[in-house]
Amino acid sequence: MNSIKAIAQLEELKRDRLSFIQNDESDEIYLKDIKAISLAIKALKKCPDIQDKSFNCRLCGKELKTWRSIQKGFGPVCEKKYLENVYKNQQLSMDTLLQKRGAR
Repeated sequence: MNSIKAIAQLEELKRDRLSFIQNDESDEIYLKDIKAISLAIKALKKCPDIQDKSFNCRLCGKELKTWRSIQKGFGPVCEKKYLENVYKNQQLSMDTLLQKRGAR
């Protein structure tokens, strides 16, 4: 996600929080949220080239698009490659262990 997308998302969140205001005592929490969001938008507008790399694949660097991929840190293609690599390494380790046991 780049700064422009983040600003758009924050502005949508700000509109959402504004919809909760009912002009009573419970509005204080929403007003604090709106103030924090406004400050974040202002800060992002001063630095529009900031990019969040935490939502990129840890192997190939492409932007992750699903929540599941973001949680794992891998896209589906890289995850498959990674798991195949881990399996091959484990298989090599098991073969080596079995050969050593047979040699004793």
